[in-house]
Amino acid sequence: MFLCQSDELSDGRFREFTVETDDETVYLVATRHQGQPRAWYNVCPHQGRALNFAPDRFLTDDHGHLVCCAHGAVFEPDRGRCISGPCENAELKAVTLAEDNGRITVSL
Repeated sequence: MFLCQSDELSDGRFREFTVETDDETVYLVATRHQGQPRAWYNVCPHQGRALNFAPDRFLTDDHGHLVCCAHGAVFEPDRGRCISGPCENAELKAVTLAEDNGRITVSL
């Protein structure tokens, strides 16, 4: 299923995307890390809250890690593993992305 154009994801910038399935609306957070697109469900493993503080607005630290706006959990941009905060070593639930001909698709 289509997620976005390839040029909508850039290294170090996290974006929010909404995907409609037959059953539900799914909210994702996506980025590029070392040129590879990455995405996860936009749900912090600590308390199940969205990671962003406003639509398509995410916090990052000085090292390019994603920071949960609710309790400050810090996640690696490659695996989505929490490296600091209340859910240390927990991981964001990843989704599979594919990139081809300037388009990024997602498999949920």
